[in-house]
Amino acid sequence: MEWRVHPPGPLFSTVGFIATISSNTDWLVYVALPNNTRTMITGSNKPFLGVLKTLRNHTVIIGLYVCGIAWLDLQYHLESYNFPVAVVVAPATFIGLLLGFRTNASYGRWWEARIIWGAIVNDSRTWVRQLIEFEKTTSANQAHPLDDQIRKMALRQSGWCFALCSSLRGEEPYPELEGLIESSEIEKLRSQKNVPNAILQTQALDLRKLYDDQRIELFTFVEMERTLTRLTNSMGGCERIRNTVFPVSYSRMVTALIYVFVLLLPFGLVNVPPAPLIAASLCLSMSFLLIDRIAQFLQDPFSKHPSDTPMLTLSRTIEINIRQMLGETELPEPIKPVDGIAW
Repeated sequence: MEWRVHPPGPLFSTVGFIATISSNTDWLVYVALPNNTRTMITGSNKPFLGVLKTLRNHTVIIGLYVCGIAWLDLQYHLESYNFPVAVVVAPATFIGLLLGFRTNASYGRWWEARIIWGAIVNDSRTWVRQLIEFEKTTSANQAHPLDDQIRKMALRQSGWCFALCSSLRGEEPYPELEGLIESSEIEKLRSQKNVPNAILQTQALDLRKLYDDQRIELFTFVEMERTLTRLTNSMGGCERIRNTVFPVSYSRMVTALIYVFVLLLPFGLVNVPPAPLIAASLCLSMSFLLIDRIAQFLQDPFSKHPSDTPMLTLSRTIEINIRQMLGETELPEPIKPVDGIAW
C-alpha cells in the first residue's frame, strides 16, 4: 500500500467562488474534493458525501427558510426590503476571512499529526534495526540469530504503536496488544493510566539491561536511548494536539455569523426570480457551512473522523515491517480502506 501526502493544491473546485472572499483558500480543495490524495481518505466519494450528510438538517431548514422568502417575494413583492449589495458582500467577506483563519489553524493541527506519525513510523523501524544490527554484532556465541529478548523488544515497539493509537482515540488498547506483548506484561499495563508511556519505560529498562549485560556498547546504548527519546517526543506531540481544545468562543462566533449571513442573504436577492434566489442562497449558505464543518473535522485529527490520521493502518504497517525485519514469513494482512477510508 502506498501512502502519499501532499500539501493543498490550487483551488479549482465548484466552490471556487469562495476565492473572491478569501485569498487563502487552498485548503478547501484538499479536503473537499473526492479525487485528491489524502491521508485517511483514499479516493472514494463516500467520505465527502458523509460530510454533506452531517449538514442535511441544516440544508432542510435553510431550504425551507429561503423558499419561504421566495414565496413571500412572489406574493407580496419584497423589493422594498431589498438590501444593498454591500450589506451582503461585507459580512460575506468578513466570514470568509474568519473561516480561512480557522481552517488554516485546523489544517495545521491535522498536518502536524501526520508529520508526527511519519516520524513514529521511521523511528520504529530505526529502533528495531538498531536492535537487530547491534545484537548480531555482539552475540556471535548464540545459537539463534536473534534471541527472545531482542524479539520481545522489537514486537513490543509494534504494540506501543497500537497502544498509542487506542489511547489517542480513547479506546482500550489491550486487545491490540495480544501477540505483541506477553500476557503477564499486559496485566501489569492494566494498572497504568498512560499505557504507551509505560511501554516505553519498559523498553528503556530492557535497553539498560542489555547494556549492563555488556551485549551492547556505550555508544550503541546512547544512540538507542535517543531513539526512545524521539518516540517519547512524538507521543507527547500527539497528546498535546489531542488535549489542546480549539477555542470554543471563536468557533461559536464564526458559526453565529454564518447564520446571520444566511438570514440576510435572501433579502439581498429579492430582485431576482424565485428559482435563482433559492439556488444562489442555498449554494452560498451551504458553502460556508461546509467549510465550517470541514474545519471542525480537521481540528481534531484523532477523533475517528474520515479525515483523521490513519493510525491503525500505520500501526499495522509498522507491525508488518517489524516482523519482516525479524525474519518472519507469516505476516498479518494490511488493513484495507473501508468505503474509501483508511483507519
